[in-house]
Amino acid sequence: MSRSLVHTVDFISGDTEARQLLDELAGRLEHTPGVRAVHGDAGAALWSCSFDGGGLGRLELAAPSDTAAVVEQTHRLVATFSYGTKAEANAFFETVRQLPFSVTEIGKAVAELPLTSGLPSRWPDKPLAGVGVLLTIHHMRDFLVLVDSLLALGVEAAHMTVIDKEYPYANTHRVDAHLVGRHGIAVWRYSDLLAGIADHVGRVTAAGLRSVIMDDGGYVLPAVLRDLPNAAGHFIGLVEQTTSGIRKLDGLTLPLPLFSVAESDMKGMIESYGIADASVRNTLRLLPDEKFEGQPALVLGFGRIGSEVARVLKARRMRVAVFDADITRLVAGHEEGFLTGRTLDDLVAAHRPKLVVGCAGRGSFGLRQARLLPEGAVLVSTTSRDYEFALDELREGSAVVADRGVLGTGYELADGPGILVLGHGMPINFHYAESLSNRYVDLVLAGLAVGAVALAGGDERLRPGHNLAATNAILAESGIVDDYYRLYGPPVGGGHG
Repeated sequence: MSRSLVHTVDFISGDTEARQLLDELAGRLEHTPGVRAVHGDAGAALWSCSFDGGGLGRLELAAPSDTAAVVEQTHRLVATFSYGTKAEANAFFETVRQLPFSVTEIGKAVAELPLTSGLPSRWPDKPLAGVGVLLTIHHMRDFLVLVDSLLALGVEAAHMTVIDKEYPYANTHRVDAHLVGRHGIAVWRYSDLLAGIADHVGRVTAAGLRSVIMDDGGYVLPAVLRDLPNAAGHFIGLVEQTTSGIRKLDGLTLPLPLFSVAESDMKGMIESYGIADASVRNTLRLLPDEKFEGQPALVLGFGRIGSEVARVLKARRMRVAVFDADITRLVAGHEEGFLTGRTLDDLVAAHRPKLVVGCAGRGSFGLRQARLLPEGAVLVSTTSRDYEFALDELREGSAVVADRGVLGTGYELADGPGILVLGHGMPINFHYAESLSNRYVDLVLAGLAVGAVALAGGDERLRPGHNLAATNAILAESGIVDDYYRLYGPPVGGGHG
């Protein structure tokens, strides 16, 4: 390897814990394949390791040079690799990235998520003690607070499984490291989904228990019903967070109750704007040199998220068109003042959008429409995984396809313009970002836990199939929306503008 490779991680902690975290990483290096020896000076917060193939790794704690640019107690972990093979470098950095969160960082997240972290006080009788939980939730700091609350509500770590969706989150490696290293929770990658489900069912069944699914995107139950039907009876209910997950259940006969936080009044009224705003902010962050004001934009899908995205873009002074295959939503977009059209192709040809934001859920935009775009147009998705755009069509219709790293994928169409699919078509609000602020997402995470408690307790209102009315009633009865209003509504005695 001709050049040294460097990886840095900033984290917040006291000096003693910072050194402890470094020592933990050094201990893991001793078990990294190919490592011959590890040497260190704990007092100097410096460790090094040598590989069989000649590679040298180095770990040390440093301080950011400009302390005014970071929060108090910020430490910088600096990992450097030299001389060895690419495989050795990959093994070294894979270990280094497994840095759990510090007590300080978790404490900060707990304070930012008072509803979720306060659930154990609401139910001190540990209502989840008799179930397992299988989770497919976004790997961000807020997720760790939800996990801590589920454990405090009675779930045993041995009866919990987490599916890592393999999105490029800002802190995905650290979240996984925390789940495994601090709690001993089994973490499986989405690419091994069926094996992870089977392992979970086997472990929890052996303990004489059944499980609740807590999903964000419809990953688990469709896979169970399609590929592991004999395991379906193990699950007592599903809590689903997203409308894309609900769509994946369309046409399926559900043998268990669905607690649909995704379709709840609570989520629809409060979270949609936050997701839209985060999506636009992350788009602007990734494209800081673009000028979008005054430019044409197109929003695909005028549902809860799409309508808010259209409004945010309009507030950013873009000229916004919207399209939805549902005529009722199309009329709603028209009457709100957005440009609309009965056919997508005609709308794209007439409007020539510089920015296309997909909020429809699946297959909303393909090669035929892309050929009608102006040169340099940008496609952005807000929906689960990379299903929004017909990426295979774009690839097949391109003379050149270029991986542009963190920006995404560039497509030089053979008979059309060059375009950029930002974030490779993955949901932009999670692309190397934490999406919503913790205080914003707190209510929805708490709602997921409320659903799990209701299912575990056998609430008689929750029957096999959709239970939207019951979901709304149970969420209202839980008191979490009242608490949210007390926290962020007008002061006591206030309420007047």
